[in-house]
Amino acid sequence: MNNENLFYEAFHALTNNGCPLELAQSAAEIVSNDDPFQPDLGRTLQQQQITQEALPYLQTGIYDQFQTIDETPNPLTHGQFLGNFGGELPDETIWKLAEGDMTALNDITDDAARGRANNIFTRFEQLGAWE
Repeated sequence: MNNENLFYEAFHALTNNGCPLELAQSAAEIVSNDDPFQPDLGRTLQQQQITQEALPYLQTGIYDQFQTIDETPNPLTHGQFLGNFGGELPDETIWKLAEGDMTALNDITDDAARGRANNIFTRFEQLGAWE
């Protein structure tokens, strides 16, 4: 093992997020032996596949910190924007919209989605949702 600290940090991060032990160990071993001077960090195709299998256990979204929508700062707006755009727009964009950040509309490249988001945003503004 090239970097023991990296191994333990990767292993614990993976297992703390529910990654199966065998997969976590394999992925942590691979990461701890990465060579930044080699193409693909020196990983074989099989090693790349293993790290790809483990990656979802490290990816958490902005909404993962909440058990229910009621725990968000503005449940009404978050529920509406998530319900309309979850899976279509990045969570960060949805979060910004739900928190009253109109600049997030500029992050939406699809014209139809931007139009829908703008309509919802405008209605919430008129209702005073962020006052």
